[in-house]
Amino acid sequence: MKKAFIYLMTFLPLASFAQQIPMFVGTYTNKTESKGIYIYNFDTKTGEATLVSTQESKDPSFLARNNNFIYAVNELPNQEGTVSAFSFKEGQLTFLNSLPTGGESPCFVEVHPKGNLLAVANYTGGSAALFDLETNGVLSKRNRLIQHEGKGVDPVRQEKPHVHSTFFSSKGDRLYVQDLGLDQISVFPVNKSGTAYSLAEESEDFFTPAGGGPRHIAFDKKEKFLYVVLEMTGQVASYKKEGNDWMYQSTYEINPEGFKGQNGGADIKISDDGKFLYATNRGEANTIATFSVEKDGGLNKLSNTSVKGKGPRNFNLSPDGKYLLVANQYTNNIVLFSRDTKTGLLTDAGKEIKVPAPVCIIF
Repeated sequence: MKKAFIYLMTFLPLASFAQQIPMFVGTYTNKTESKGIYIYNFDTKTGEATLVSTQESKDPSFLARNNNFIYAVNELPNQEGTVSAFSFKEGQLTFLNSLPTGGESPCFVEVHPKGNLLAVANYTGGSAALFDLETNGVLSKRNRLIQHEGKGVDPVRQEKPHVHSTFFSSKGDRLYVQDLGLDQISVFPVNKSGTAYSLAEESEDFFTPAGGGPRHIAFDKKEKFLYVVLEMTGQVASYKKEGNDWMYQSTYEINPEGFKGQNGGADIKISDDGKFLYATNRGEANTIATFSVEKDGGLNKLSNTSVKGKGPRNFNLSPDGKYLLVANQYTNNIVLFSRDTKTGLLTDAGKEIKVPAPVCIIF
């Protein structure tokens, strides 16, 4: 009995510690009170978030993590942006280096699954940039700049290319580049040579509904189905992979039936079990939609939930899937929802984090 008691007392601090995981929040600093990147301890059992530290960084509008390295795009107003690298240890970020992204308004960053390649989307610049990473997390060099040309059907929003995101496939063998200005998704095969990775010269392109404006994408577990949130129309378009081609399937409304206001589709995620899809709409909607994902790839709307704020630019699921956190840019708050893992439905957890202009949440 005594040995069992000692074992239990030894184990409990470890179990308690495991509940606390780091959470990183990117913000806009221009014309706000924000300092840059906010680091929290997130309690996966209670949903409480405790501020640990802040890292000064100009307009870190999107973040990516690779083990103990954090990368942020600096969406500097009216000038070429940068991407910055940080190391993370004991609740603190340490700046490593930064490099210019080759275009204005970088708004998205993602790290290759193997951790030695980084992709950035330059929104105003209409380009995607690829960077080599050193094993110590440092940005080595920009090895590729993909410049788009052309325009879409909307003379105001699609007057030129606007690359909005750069997603790697789970295996890292493809890079998906979403262009809001061209209603286009470009798929680049990723080549490997030793430990180095590079993109194929030519892309395999397909198009989204005209005037929709593709922003972010999500895949089902087997990457047989692709879903893209359309910013300008507040919809989700679905595609099915047939051979090497992505074939359009259907379009689904994020908004509740009868909504006639301004749209601003923002983010899209699928739960780890692949059963539920979530998508946010900003504008005058400020809601998050919950869909079930059917076996044939179709979506079934389950609910629309108020985000309890304005400008839900980004959201994320906690690693255990029990919570969903929404970053409301214009009301300076992150709202926490409890998530039923069986039904997918969201319930207001009654908790929020006050932070200036939050626009990205990662764990």
